[in-house]
Amino acid sequence: MEKLNTKRNSVLVVEDNATWRNNIVKLLKKAGYVCSTAVNSSEAIRMYAKESPLVVLTDLKMDRPKEGMEVLEEVRRMDPEAVVILYTEFPSIENAVESLKMGAFDYIQKMSNSNDLLMPLERATKFARVQRENRLLRNKMDDLTGDAGFFGAVGVSAAIQEVFEKAKRVAQTNATVLITGDTGTGKEVLARGMHYYSPRRSHAFVPVAVSALPDTLLESELFGHARGSFTGALEKKGLFEAADQGTIFLDEIGEVSLDLQQKMLRVLQDKMIRRIGDLKEVAVDTRVISATNRDPEALVREKKMREDLYFRLNVIRLHMPSLAQRREDIPLLAYHYLNVYRYCGRVEVESINSDALMLMQQYDWPGNVRELQHAMELMVTLADHPQIRVQDLPDFIQPNSRQVFIPAPEEPLPFKEAKAKVVTEFEKQYIGKMLEHYHGNISKMADGIGLNRKTIYRLMDQHHIPSVKGQNKTEK
Repeated sequence: MEKLNTKRNSVLVVEDNATWRNNIVKLLKKAGYVCSTAVNSSEAIRMYAKESPLVVLTDLKMDRPKEGMEVLEEVRRMDPEAVVILYTEFPSIENAVESLKMGAFDYIQKMSNSNDLLMPLERATKFARVQRENRLLRNKMDDLTGDAGFFGAVGVSAAIQEVFEKAKRVAQTNATVLITGDTGTGKEVLARGMHYYSPRRSHAFVPVAVSALPDTLLESELFGHARGSFTGALEKKGLFEAADQGTIFLDEIGEVSLDLQQKMLRVLQDKMIRRIGDLKEVAVDTRVISATNRDPEALVREKKMREDLYFRLNVIRLHMPSLAQRREDIPLLAYHYLNVYRYCGRVEVESINSDALMLMQQYDWPGNVRELQHAMELMVTLADHPQIRVQDLPDFIQPNSRQVFIPAPEEPLPFKEAKAKVVTEFEKQYIGKMLEHYHGNISKMADGIGLNRKTIYRLMDQHHIPSVKGQNKTEK
């Protein structure tokens, strides 16, 4: 990765007149810029190669009438993204047009007041910072697509690297793939990556959230319909046809009805579809990648998935591990999303405090990568400091939100009274946390914590603890 100047407001001033040069440097330093100087084009080019400043501010006319354009040309040759402002005491339309065609960011008149210089320079430095950050991100993503990434998925842990390696091999084939894993682990991202690395990458990748649509609408979306198949119906291609020569991704395949599963089976077996209301069949060459957050074998046993469809879908199985199973990837993912969202808030966030990062690694992330992504977006958007600190973490990651132990009361109380107060707070928090953990199932909770159900209900009533949504009311 290339080495870039880490000074956030670095400017190279190229000016042969010592008075002008000193005045400009004095003004820029007062405005917070870090300045280096050169007195001619040769020195400017050497300085740029050595320091790579954010912006070059050069006089147009020095020893030679258009020496500033020589600086522009050579600097842009070394770095096509270099940001260069030319200024002159006697501007002309001809020179302005020529310099902008050569790639100058701006062409301005020598300042009559400080704003004449500071305003265009502020625009230039902001543009240069964003441009360089994008360059760093491109380089970073190039690195990630090698050892640490798979298209948009990121990770260096053994668990995820094993998935990436297998996915890259499978991507080159036409085999049907079933991706399993908890919600938020990145199943669709993996599917997109497989499409990207496949010979089908120049054709469509069509994701379908099958659980989001009722069966009648889903059938119409997948297979299309003929003109007149229902009132007002026009001829419409389905998503299998839209993905012809490409890839269709069927997310949450376990939620499809058995009737529709039969029609999907025919597509997988014969590569043929029939639009609703049509008599003729249409051949499709569509690769099918499906995903589920449930156990597919259990779905077959429960008669919720056809066994023959399961065998067709499960030619290749890939399992996405939960984030709790690959905690070593959390810092890399956190910085990945920091770079994605760093310009979304009022403050440009540059880093994550090591204590905050440690707490993020200790958190279980039940929503997996998606939850981490949303947490990073929230923290960066609301940030008032260039570093994510412990106090910036969401409440559910904060250490005090996960404590059950209640400290002793601060006010002086008799021992028995203080103890009773602590016990009361402990019981209230403990029972509340256990209800959440067992999703309100009192029977399982009683077995798990060693209390009988009658005691649990008594403590709930005593401490006014509400039932968790989904609790079986008949237990009581």
